[in-house]
Parts: sequence; structure tokens; C-alpha cells
Amino acid sequence: MNWVWEQFQTKGEWLFKFILLNLMWIVFTLLGGVIFGFFPATVSLFSVIRKWIKGEQDVNTAQHFITTYKNSFIQSNILGLIILATGVFLAVDLYVSQKMIGNLIIHLLLLFIILLFSLSVLFFFPTFVHYELNTFSYIRQTFFMIFIRPLYSLALIGIFCVIVTALYIFPVLTVFFAGPMMAYPMMWIGNKVFGALENHKQHTPKKMTYS
Repeated sequence: MNWVWEQFQTKGEWLFKFILLNLMWIVFTLLGGVIFGFFPATVSLFSVIRKWIKGEQDVNTAQHFITTYKNSFIQSNILGLIILATGVFLAVDLYVSQKMIGNLIIHLLLLFIILLFSLSVLFFFPTFVHYELNTFSYIRQTFFMIFIRPLYSLALIGIFCVIVTALYIFPVLTVFFAGPMMAYPMMWIGNKVFGALENHKQHTPKKMTYS
């Protein structure tokens, strides 16, 4: 009976942590006017998840989140605006290719570029909270991450699609768990790729200065 109660208590604590983290992610995204709040809030979300995956479950979630949000606000928004601008540019190109050009080869090449871009975006947040790089080096690094472990990249797409489908079918999950649900597997896969990089001594892990 004690074991059952301990398990129930442990699962309840984790459930509360996920709900709190998701609530903070939503609130701080809104505080930044959505556009300027989304990227630093998501960086903060991933930073907390990274702590958990590294075994630091006792980290003060609220304090770490707020500190990371403040420290990463400018840099994450600069990169975020670049990502948004690139996404809009590719979307316009895809529309022009489909409606006006009509060349199959060009269209397929553009779809491939969009796939690489999408994967880079998925790897962006794990990379940002793991490495200490200058602003524009993150763009190169996230693109490089795709090819380190291609199977992990494919797994990342599959997991992302499953989670988005689950949130679509059960929209109530968005209010309570959407952020951590997406961030946890993405950060976990990211750590696997980072491990491969660090074994070859290609990069130095980021010293977390937000705690």
C-alpha cells in the first residue's frame, strides 16, 4: 500500500510540474505579445526540460524559467524573427512554384528545402539551451544537427506529428500539457545527438548560467 501511495504521489508531483511549466509557457508567451514572447518562453521551457533530463528534478521551475526568459529574450527573438522570415519566404516560394511555375523538379526541390528547414527549427530550441554559441552560429549548428543522426531526425518528425495529432484530437491537452509534451521528446532526442557530437569533441557543452 505504501508503494502504491508513493507512486501516486510521485506521478502527481510530475503532473503538477508539467501543468505549471505549460502554464508559465503560455503566460510568458502572451506577456511578450505572442510574437516577441513565444521564442524566449519556449527557450525557457526547453531549458527547464533539459534540467529534468539531466537529472536535476529539484530545480526551481519558476525561478529558472523567469531567469532564462530574461537572459535569452533578445538573442532568441533575433533568431526567432530570422526563422519566421525564412518560413514566410519559403511559403511564398512554394505558392509561386505551385500556382505559377508548375515545374515538378523545382517544386520537389523546394519541398526538400522546406523539410530541411522544418527539421532545423525542431532542433533549434534543444541546441539553443545546450550550447553557448554566438547568435548566427546557432543557424549553422541546427542545420548541421540534421545530418549527425539521420534516424533521430526522422524519429523527431514522427514524434512531432503524433503529438500534434493528439493535441488536435484532444485540444484540452493544449491548455495543460502542450509545451512539455512537445519539448520533452525533442530535448531527449537532441541530447542523444549532442552526445554523439561531444564524443567526437566537436563542441563544448553549454554552461548553464540561468540557474
